[in-house]
Amino acid sequence: MATWGLSWTNGKILSQYCSSSILAFWRFFLSSIFMIPVILITKNSFKVNADGVKYIVIGALLIFFYNIFFFMGTNLGYANVGGVFVPTLNPIITFILSVIIFREKIYTKDFIGLAFGICGGIIVLEAWNISSGQMIANGNIFFLFASISWGIMSIISGKSHNAIETLTFSFWVYFIASLLCLLINVNTDIFIVIEFDLIFWFNLIILSIGAQVFGATVYFIATTKLGPSKASSFIFLVPITAPIFSMFLINEELGINTIIGGIMTMTAVYLINRENVQSEPID
Repeated sequence: MATWGLSWTNGKILSQYCSSSILAFWRFFLSSIFMIPVILITKNSFKVNADGVKYIVIGALLIFFYNIFFFMGTNLGYANVGGVFVPTLNPIITFILSVIIFREKIYTKDFIGLAFGICGGIIVLEAWNISSGQMIANGNIFFLFASISWGIMSIISGKSHNAIETLTFSFWVYFIASLLCLLINVNTDIFIVIEFDLIFWFNLIILSIGAQVFGATVYFIATTKLGPSKASSFIFLVPITAPIFSMFLINEELGINTIIGGIMTMTAVYLINRENVQSEPID
């Protein structure tokens, strides 16, 4: 989760160099390359059955959109806002979708948690600046879309383990996502990155190996072991580390609305994932 916290600062720095689609391509391409030795060392297979292909294609599309929104949001907005809002909203979205799709039981504490989460999200995004133009200009709309994409991705990765090994799933998701990025960059010079400085490459490699290969793969493993709802609760560590990295590395100031909203959404995640003791579910 610490690598994910750092990723928001990495993304902010990288977004100043080139378009989000080019950055997403290189992130996915490098991640898939770095995944190859991981699969070989762990003696996993690259083979996928027909059922596994379904999860891979859906997962690739979702993580593709997540990364496009990730880079667009960090380019226009603040890394610490994205690093607080997106990770804390993800578990809430995952929970809501799990209730709707899989009919998970919902308790009173869950309703309270959702209320905290919604209010916290409104505060972090300063939703009172309600015009669509302002939401786009400050990048907040892209943070919202990123949250939705990853929330669905959490469920897909959690369900995929019956059809495909987690590391194999990660490799093919990254590789196919890189092909999707390549398609939308067909008329773009993706090799422009070769001209960029060491700061760019340092942040790109840290983002690819740290957040993508290590962080995301560990998260996918957690979704298969703990379930998507429980695993997503660990994301609440990201809002703690993301502002710290952004303050020290790129001198971003942490707004009071981000602090208050972040605390509220983290409280929501805690309530939703708290063990149900002597509590009756709501029909």
